[in-house]
Amino acid sequence: MKTIKRVRIKFDKLLHDTGKAILIRISNKEYWLGHYMCTDLVVNKKLGGHVSISVNICKEKGIYYNEDMADYIITRHVPKKITKEIIYNKSLER
Repeated sequence: MKTIKRVRIKFDKLLHDTGKAILIRISNKEYWLGHYMCTDLVVNKKLGGHVSISVNICKEKGIYYNEDMADYIITRHVPKKITKEIIYNKSLER
């Protein structure tokens, strides 16, 4: 089972930076994001770029994401039931 925690969102343009928040444009929609919400902000020369934000913030703001954009994935391991066959290993015999 996989859980996506953070996604890397590509934005078209960085419109404004107040020092505490940024205004970005993604597909002709504008979004304000606080600096505390963002990590790995990269801006290129034409003021486009990408930013890593939490999945919860994407859902709250209505920003589209998919598994290919995942920046941080948690994979949960489901342990097998321990039985005598698993414990007993013939390679340990002498």
